[in-house]
Amino acid sequence: MQPLLDHSQALVDFVLSGQRSLPRNLSAPALLVSRMLAHGTALAPRRFSTEVARSLLTGVAAHAVGKLPSLASSAVAMLLGHLAHGSGWPIPEGGSARIADALARDITARGGAFHTDHLVTNLDELPRAKLVLLDISPETFTQIAAERLPAGYRRSLARFRYGPAAAKVDFLVSEPIPWANPAVGQAATVHLGGTQDEMFRAETATAAGIRPEKPFVLLVDPASSDPSRAKPGRRPVWAYAHVPNGDAADPTAMVTACIERYAPGFTDTVIHRRGISGASYQAYNPNYVGGDIGAGAMTLWQSLMRPVPRVDPYRTPLTGVYLCSASTPPGPSVHGMSGYLAALSALRREFGIRTPPDLGPR
Repeated sequence: MQPLLDHSQALVDFVLSGQRSLPRNLSAPALLVSRMLAHGTALAPRRFSTEVARSLLTGVAAHAVGKLPSLASSAVAMLLGHLAHGSGWPIPEGGSARIADALARDITARGGAFHTDHLVTNLDELPRAKLVLLDISPETFTQIAAERLPAGYRRSLARFRYGPAAAKVDFLVSEPIPWANPAVGQAATVHLGGTQDEMFRAETATAAGIRPEKPFVLLVDPASSDPSRAKPGRRPVWAYAHVPNGDAADPTAMVTACIERYAPGFTDTVIHRRGISGASYQAYNPNYVGGDIGAGAMTLWQSLMRPVPRVDPYRTPLTGVYLCSASTPPGPSVHGMSGYLAALSALRREFGIRTPPDLGPR
């Protein structure tokens, strides 16, 4: 990881770019590609001498939610892994809603307005505007744009593929998780997948549409890093399993059993639990097609050419209409870069503004 850390800013700039042009600094991409080949191919199982190291890196790679090993998952492992060795994986104090609230306050302070609790089923429902940015999946875009899209572009969107689903369980527990290894309790994000071989089998089966007996589970215990999230005798914990796209099974028992495997006695601390299947996730948000919270499979091709192979992936054939969701480059995560890059494209094409505006505090 050290060479990646030495070129961290260049690496982050490259991975979180629109990925349609060569970067000025080629050292970071070269380092990334060399590690992708080493950790994303059949060579991966032989890269480390201990199972602990193999499993740790594989758990990070599983954030790609797809076949393991793969070149796309190894790129994710290198990006997230080197950040974990540097700045760490921070969580927002007080809850992730604090980020949305801050963004909303900034928009309203600049004259913006929000309209919620209305499902848009057709673009014609929107008021006339010079610019429309859509934070939606290709499937949803095809539905609401109706016959306004050219046939060729519709066919390209139809070829877009979605990945495995997330099946989530929210827990309210009475005390910290009783991990068999107490050191695990220091982490806000925990990967529960077993050995490298177990994770390889589970993730590859899930990507193929087969529900594994022991799926990969990602658990978040935010109060371990942010005590303000907990109250005496009350503590939130959530976890999701990777399951096949469209899976409708209640994940509660499966996820609980997985946690119990590594934290005997966990079940006794549970005050309340709520399960959300992969299929239910799409009902909650139509852009999570089949429960894919990443808004598109993280294959190498789709990582580079999402949602369609166009020079400007954000611009659509409709005048003034842009896509800005995780279905566009650089793909899913909490970076917000898809919206930022779509906005830059729209400012340049629709308003002739080529210098990015200052987004700092006024």
